Amino acid sequence: MAVDIDAVLREIGSFGVYQRRVYFLLCLPIIFVGAGNLAFVFIAATPKYRCLVPECDENFKPPTYDEPFVNFTIPYSQKLGSLDECHRYQRLNTNDSCNAEDYSTNVTVGCPEGKFNLTCHDAWQTGMSQTVYFAGVLVGAFIFGIIADLIGRRLTLMFALVAMAVSGVITALVAGLIAFNVVRFISAMVTTAVFQTAFVLGVEYVGPENRVMCGILGEYFYAFGEVLLGLMSWWLKGWRMTQLVISAPVSCFIFYGWFIPESPRWLQAQGKEQKLVAALEKIAKRNGKSFPYHLIRNQDSEYTTDDALPRVKIVKAVSMVDIFKTPLLCVRMVAMFFIWIVTTLVYYGLSLHASDLGSGDSFSRPYVDFILASLVELPGYTLAWIGMSCWGRRGSLALSMILAGISCAGAGFASEYSQSYVLIPALLGKCFITCAFGIIYVFASEIFPTSVRSTIIGLCSTSARFGAMLAPFSNDLSLIYGPLPMIVFGVLSLVAGLLNIVMPETLNTSLPETVADALHLGRGRSVAVQETGSPEEEQCLLNDDDDDDEFSGQNATQRSLYQSVEVSQQNLEGKPDHDS
Repeated sequence: MAVDIDAVLREIGSFGVYQRRVYFLLCLPIIFVGAGNLAFVFIAATPKYRCLVPECDENFKPPTYDEPFVNFTIPYSQKLGSLDECHRYQRLNTNDSCNAEDYSTNVTVGCPEGKFNLTCHDAWQTGMSQTVYFAGVLVGAFIFGIIADLIGRRLTLMFALVAMAVSGVITALVAGLIAFNVVRFISAMVTTAVFQTAFVLGVEYVGPENRVMCGILGEYFYAFGEVLLGLMSWWLKGWRMTQLVISAPVSCFIFYGWFIPESPRWLQAQGKEQKLVAALEKIAKRNGKSFPYHLIRNQDSEYTTDDALPRVKIVKAVSMVDIFKTPLLCVRMVAMFFIWIVTTLVYYGLSLHASDLGSGDSFSRPYVDFILASLVELPGYTLAWIGMSCWGRRGSLALSMILAGISCAGAGFASEYSQSYVLIPALLGKCFITCAFGIIYVFASEIFPTSVRSTIIGLCSTSARFGAMLAPFSNDLSLIYGPLPMIVFGVLSLVAGLLNIVMPETLNTSLPETVADALHLGRGRSVAVQETGSPEEEQCLLNDDDDDDEFSGQNATQRSLYQSVEVSQQNLEGKPDHDS
């Protein structure tokens, strides 16, 4: 039995009532994924602090930052513009008095006090904890991608949701740093599984004309989760309670086992024809449509004899070896890796340090800055949606990264004058890099052949995690030169934007099936070839390609890979083909 799922969905509803309900349910957990991924912004938030002076602070319960005795017990740091955070003056005697003559203002000593001892010389462990989290994201994306292909999207999602709720609650309860990092690593793995599986399941349940929309709409829920995190942290103050609030509600999604169906495309890939037809029949019934049984045919021969059905020819699979043997595709693949790394580095670099963008000492400032940095993602994803639909993928991605680079560099140089000038250009940088984030998933999936598409997307996602793992340490560059982090973000974004010159435009083109298809992208010729059933006509098409200088150097193997046939839109809609 052979079923063209896209053709069936066009008949029963590409994004009907039933798919909209399922897609909405899949988007709800993404809210908590967005909150969980950036919770460390407030878990690791370091308030204004100084060294504890036992002989003096014991008279104040609880101790406060500004006390009269700090003038002779704590040195003033000209670099910080405040009291030294990690040193105090050496005490001259062992009595319990707190007088100026008890301290030497010429000799300083260190102080180790802090939450999990993560201040001063151990402050690097704060960034390392978030790097451990992103390492969990990397491992989870790889492992659960394989699991979802083996046991199905639905079971993977159910397991990941339960594990996400449990690990999130445990994170709020642990006391030791090692246990904290271990649980956060596990939480990152399953949180990534929730997002990635829900994303794939949602996209696979709709027709091709709705994939860009569904790919972007889920990101709005992610951004809403970030805003929710900022509001909850502002209201609850304590990080443990905030962690509980963004984790415990995930347990409500265990009931999804009764509402979320399996992906029809996964059922087809597994050869579960009866379940596939039953799933499609359910969609048709819920959408109030009649099921097109005439689109289901027996796969007894290479071609169908029914003129009302598309004629499909088997395409020779492309391997990664074929990609490595094609210089242009190798260049595009490496360039895409770099673009993903930079996009992720800049996005998380701005997100993790969003609470430090503005100026002022008010208590609410970090929360307001973080919420603003989250809200600008909404227009960012909207620009990605509009750009991909109207102006194309390559130009939209290049422009968004170049504008992000200019904005980030501008924010860095603006900080030389006043910190109050940083917020606006930094928010613009976050908006444009979010736009790029929304484009790269779709764009990368459209420029490589089908047989290696998932592999290359997996490699892109893996490389991106290295950018995320570096992001927590990006702010340390300010120790060398204050504006350096934003300048580095700007330069890297500009370079990544210019690298799009090697990419093809994929707007309104068919997905490539072969190496030749991928090389033809963006060259003003249709990738889709309508099967005529005539070997002479097919050979004519191939001979025409042989005359093209672009392919004169291709070997016989690569030319043979171009002997493929794609289903045309005209046949699927029952319209005559005017190009045959």
